[in-house]
Amino acid sequence: MRFISEILVFVSIASVSLASALIQPRCTGIYQPCTNGSDACCEGLSCAAGVPLGECLPTPGVCGVAGTQCSSVLPTDSCCSGLTCSGYVGTCQ
Repeated sequence: MRFISEILVFVSIASVSLASALIQPRCTGIYQPCTNGSDACCEGLSCAAGVPLGECLPTPGVCGVAGTQCSSVLPTDSCCSGLTCSGYVGTCQ
């Protein structure tokens, strides 16, 4: 009986976790295609114009806070002062 109760608890926790993952909106990450003018890019990124698709890149003039996506190959550091980018497709740390 205890085994069945433990299984039911596990299944209910897994169901809640899966449901919350499905409800949360997903954003488009750095270097991923986007449509110009959309708000689909993740925080700190904006859609750089392209035809027909652009790419999500760091928003010019806005520095990335800790945890914001960045890229170490961009010519300018997009992270806020005191933070550095952790890699090609990394985060400001």
